Amino acid sequence: MQIRFDDISVPTEKLNIVVEQNMSEIRRRYEKKKRRDYLVRGAVAAVVALFMVAVFTSDPTFAAKLPLIGHIFERVQDEQKYSGNFAEVAEPVTDKNVSQSEGITITLSEIYCDPKAMYISAMIESEEPFPEEVKESNMLEGDNIGYHMYLWIDQQELDFMTPLPEDYVPQQWPGEEYEWTSLDLKGEYLDDHTYVGAMRVNFNEAPIAYYEVPEEFHWKLKVNHIGNMYYEKDGAWEFETDVTVDTAKFDVVEVNESMPNGNTIEKVTLTPYEVYIDYGYDKTKIEEGYERIDSLQSVILDGDGIQIQDTVGEFPRAMYNISKITIYYFATPTEEVHDEIYENIHGKVPQEQLADYLEEVSMGKIEVDLGEYMKE
Repeated sequence: MQIRFDDISVPTEKLNIVVEQNMSEIRRRYEKKKRRDYLVRGAVAAVVALFMVAVFTSDPTFAAKLPLIGHIFERVQDEQKYSGNFAEVAEPVTDKNVSQSEGITITLSEIYCDPKAMYISAMIESEEPFPEEVKESNMLEGDNIGYHMYLWIDQQELDFMTPLPEDYVPQQWPGEEYEWTSLDLKGEYLDDHTYVGAMRVNFNEAPIAYYEVPEEFHWKLKVNHIGNMYYEKDGAWEFETDVTVDTAKFDVVEVNESMPNGNTIEKVTLTPYEVYIDYGYDKTKIEEGYERIDSLQSVILDGDGIQIQDTVGEFPRAMYNISKITIYYFATPTEEVHDEIYENIHGKVPQEQLADYLEEVSMGKIEVDLGEYMKE
């Protein structure tokens, strides 16, 4: 969605006064009709142009908002946990992308979708100014890169999520008591009334994870609450749009290696912005003494020996050197051994010495070479 100059609301009364004053002067100075007509047209255009310049100069916030819709990722993409060049690949949100409720207007601007997640940029405009403490809240929480605004989902529909899968868990399925994970919109405040940011819909979470994401689908979203620790607003905002999935930059690396407790690394999946380690379990691979699933613990390091902070094998691609990832696994026969290794890994052992430490205490490791996928 792009804003055109003929869609801009201009103060008509003020503009008419300015034009009329200049028109009178033009008529007085130029008597010949033909010449006067040409000059009148040119003068009117000049007056309007000057007036618009004056509007932009006196209200820089108004001017700053003009190119925003369709270009929000340019401002906030580097502030995201899953960061990347979304501005280059995202498409404008079509269909129903603007919704107003309780003095709050939310506009979905751009969207990018791969087989693992969907990324959406958005703008929130408030008739009342946002409280100052809202802008300062994340500084107090220790997150000084951007700000957060959470969107509570009332309902969310992806049209490929039918029929019900055979192995679904009723407690994890949308219904009267089901609660979707709120969307974390992260970005910045442009002024007291305007916030822009980006959010991510994770397809790896239930119930979406039960389905294979098709190349195209229709998405509906209903939001009934926005805010954070210091600001809350109830309302009813509804959106829907067609989504096209980018499958061109989707790589799968088969691994199929196991640990003594039966845990397996089946494959590693890469998108331009995410890395997913797919874990499995194979009873035939269990070795004596490691029958308990928690008899082993594991840690993942990147190509520079930096510990990867993953969420069940999922982590942002841009944060790490993924030329190689190494999964170290080590025995934890007692709680004391577990605690000692845990403390060493999470602070006692310097980061630059962590790989050497894990080589000493680990039973084994699984290395996955991803060097050929390091292209842009």
